[in-house]
Amino acid sequence: MEEKLVQAMGDLDEEGVVEAVDAMLVAGAEPLVIVDLCRAGFEIVGKRYQNREYFLSGLIISDDIFKGVMDILDRTGCFDPTQEKKLGKVVLGAPLGDVHDIGKGIVGKLLQYSGFEVIDLGVNVRPAGFLDAVVENDAGMVGISTLITMAYESLRETVLEFERAMLRGKVKIMLGGGAVSQRVSEYVGADAWSRDASDAVKFAKMFVEKE
Repeated sequence: MEEKLVQAMGDLDEEGVVEAVDAMLVAGAEPLVIVDLCRAGFEIVGKRYQNREYFLSGLIISDDIFKGVMDILDRTGCFDPTQEKKLGKVVLGAPLGDVHDIGKGIVGKLLQYSGFEVIDLGVNVRPAGFLDAVVENDAGMVGISTLITMAYESLRETVLEFERAMLRGKVKIMLGGGAVSQRVSEYVGADAWSRDASDAVKFAKMFVEKE
């Protein structure tokens, strides 16, 4: 059933995805396992997009299917957003100039299922918007996802915003998304960059452990 879920997500088969998720829940599968399998399916979608087998619409469809999976998991009550024990707070968003929401939802849910409280600001977020959210929610981490190279300066400006507020040393900033690389992370001045959602969770946990 796990292979079926991965393949159905890769094939953009919404009915197949829902059937696989329902069957796995009945069998007692952990929500985090289901989310991670969806992530693996997203990798198939991403490769097909790179090979021009899928277009942007395929990415959007896969994101919508994943949101449907998240709705199923939320309705089962397997994740309680009111649980008191939290590893930390993470502010998520796409930077100014980027209106793509693809993939960010996966990161947010993986973080939530891993014990973090997530404040999702959405897309096209101003540098000051990230700073305001961190201050308002007393968050210790910021995750920024971008799919366009035009957002690099906005990323850099966001980091500078925290430096000017004298909070850079207290807040960890990680980047993700198709337009991000080690070189971009160094240019921006981020603490880390992730290749996928699992990487983002790994870094978030690492930051907490260091604290």
